[in-house]
Amino acid sequence: MTPDRLRDALDAGIPGCLWIIRFDAQGYASPGRFEDFDSLGKPREGFVWLHMDLTDVRTRPLIGRIEALSDSAREALRDPVDHQYLEYSEGLVSGALLDHERTLSGTVAHTNYVRFAIGDSFLVTARRSPMSCVEATRNALGRGVAAASPFALFEIMANALVDDMVRMTQEIGAAFDHAEDLIIDSRGRAARPFLGRARRDAVRLSRQVGGLVSTLARLEAIEDDPDEATDNALRETASRLVQHTESLAREMTSIQERARLLQDELNAILNLETNDRLFALTVVTILLLPATFVTGYFGMNTDNLLFTGNGNGTLYATIMCFAASALALVLMRWLGLTNPNEGEDASRPHDAVRHSRPADHNL
Repeated sequence: MTPDRLRDALDAGIPGCLWIIRFDAQGYASPGRFEDFDSLGKPREGFVWLHMDLTDVRTRPLIGRIEALSDSAREALRDPVDHQYLEYSEGLVSGALLDHERTLSGTVAHTNYVRFAIGDSFLVTARRSPMSCVEATRNALGRGVAAASPFALFEIMANALVDDMVRMTQEIGAAFDHAEDLIIDSRGRAARPFLGRARRDAVRLSRQVGGLVSTLARLEAIEDDPDEATDNALRETASRLVQHTESLAREMTSIQERARLLQDELNAILNLETNDRLFALTVVTILLLPATFVTGYFGMNTDNLLFTGNGNGTLYATIMCFAASALALVLMRWLGLTNPNEGEDASRPHDAVRHSRPADHNL
């Protein structure tokens, strides 16, 4: 197992701060110190990553103490958020991205927001629960992955977020494959729970991907000084992330279309099953209707009823019930009502097999 070189960064010694990681000029990470927090935003070699815990009541005043942050960046890190967004002002990029939470067992389906603020020499992130992309980024840095700038670090984080969504997309595709196999095997009712869960996960993930694509597209379309190195690096980072996420968005579109087709096919199969059951119920009802009429007729309390004085009257009445049902069955078969596919079989050419065989007179 690769040792975690950044384990000491988890003990930042600052209330509300989960870790401080500093990067040298080559982009390699090492545990930060309290002095790195005090000098955040000042000219330095490399940059600093500060990660905050919003569940700690001391975090909000701590963020307010960071002079390098603008008012909009502080709001992005501290205020409640209900959508993905990104803004660029006063030389800082701030916003929030929707990501999946991470537990000891791995990434889970529940989502929350990762808040961030990016400057020339720092990246500040905040969260309310452990997030998958943040943990994956820190683990990658612990294995020796380099980040040359805060925007490069943000790109690693965003790519980790997209990679998680790609994995979930593959899992949803596998669930659709299983549901499709059940549908092909005429087990439509068994496929309903698999297809329902997969469609629900696909809809949620599609919304997340769509919000991420539109958010990063706004970052790519900033209109600041094209001669500024920061702006150029920002555009290049946004362009790469947009290309990565747009491919995922196209994949999600195809999955959504496949889900609709599978749902339509499943509904058609279930409708056919329902029609078959209604047809069987109708046939049984028609067969029993004449017998019901006979029993109702002999149940009348009237004088001179047929077979009243006959010792075999019950036997004769029973025979009449069966004869009436048999007559109804004969009439139904003559009218073609007992086989719903009989019309299709009759319309099939009788000599189709003979025409499909090769002529043998030349043998």
